[in-house]
Amino acid sequence: ERLYASYFGGDAELGLPADDEAKDFWLRYLPAARVLPFDKKDNFWEMGPVGPCGPCSELHYDRIGGRDAASLVNADDPDVIEIWNLVFMQFYRDESGKLSELPNQHIDTGMGLERVTSILQSKRSNYDTDIFAPLLDALHKLVGGAPYKGRLGAEDADLRDTAYRVIVDHARTLTTAVADGAVPSSEGRGYVLRRILRRAVRYGRQMLNAPPGFFCNLVPVVVTSLGPAYPELAGSLARVQQVLRDEEESFDRMVERGMQYFAELKTEMQGSGVQVVPGDRAFLLYDSHGFPIDLTQQMAEEAGLSVDLP
Repeated sequence: ERLYASYFGGDAELGLPADDEAKDFWLRYLPAARVLPFDKKDNFWEMGPVGPCGPCSELHYDRIGGRDAASLVNADDPDVIEIWNLVFMQFYRDESGKLSELPNQHIDTGMGLERVTSILQSKRSNYDTDIFAPLLDALHKLVGGAPYKGRLGAEDADLRDTAYRVIVDHARTLTTAVADGAVPSSEGRGYVLRRILRRAVRYGRQMLNAPPGFFCNLVPVVVTSLGPAYPELAGSLARVQQVLRDEEESFDRMVERGMQYFAELKTEMQGSGVQVVPGDRAFLLYDSHGFPIDLTQQMAEEAGLSVDLP
C-alpha cells in the first residue's frame, strides 16, 4: 500500500493524449487511487530542446505508509520518493518544436540502487545505508572531530554533515570516472571532474578541517565498496589514486590562501551590508590566488552573496 504509479496525462499544446496504455498496465497491480496522471513537467522526458523525447511513467514509494500520500507524489516530499522511471522513447522533436514518431522506439528504464537500498534497510536517507557507511567512517578517521550525524538544513548550520555527504559522493563519482579513462583538465568533461574534485577538497578543508591530501585516500574504500560490481576498479586503483593525488596537491597550494582571503572579504561585506562581490575583488582572487571564477561564485552563493561579472 506504499506504492504509487504516475503516468503522462496528455498535453493539448503537444497534441498528445493521455498515456492510457501505461495507466492500464499499472491498474493491473494498483488501485485507481494510486495510479496518477501528471503533465509534461513531471511525466514527459526530453534530453533538450531538440532530440528524442517521450512520455514517462514512474513508481513512487511512501516511506511512512498507512495514509493516502497521493497528493505528495511529485511534490518534492522527502518521504515520498521516486524509485523507478520508465521513459518511452517515442518521438523526435525538431528545431521548430514539431514531434514526429521515431522509426525505432524503445524504453529507457532506471531504478535507483541507493534509494531502493534505503527502503530495504528502512533508512530515511541514502547516506544512512551500508552503501555509504564505510566511506563515511573512513572519512571520519581521516579528518577526526565529530562523526557524521545525518543533520540537514538548519540543524546542520556548520555544514559539517553536508561536507561529509558531498565528499563521499564525489569520491565515488571521481573514482569511477577516472577508472573509465576521464581525467581532470581545463576543458570539456575533464573540467567537470576538476570542479567536482575542487568542491570536495574545499568542503573538507573548510568545513572538516581536513589535512592536505585527505581526499585521494578515499579511493581504496570506494574500490572495496564498488569492486564486486565493477571488478575493473581494482586494476585501476593505483592510477586513479595518483591522478587524484596530483590534482588535489595542485589545488591545495591555492585553496588555503584563497579561502582565507574570501573569509575576510565575506566578513567585510556582511559588516557593510553589501551583497555583491565586486568584480575587481573576484579578479584578485583569480589573479593573485589562482581561484577560478566559478569557485568564487560557488563560495559566494553559499554565503548568500553574488559576484559582479560583466
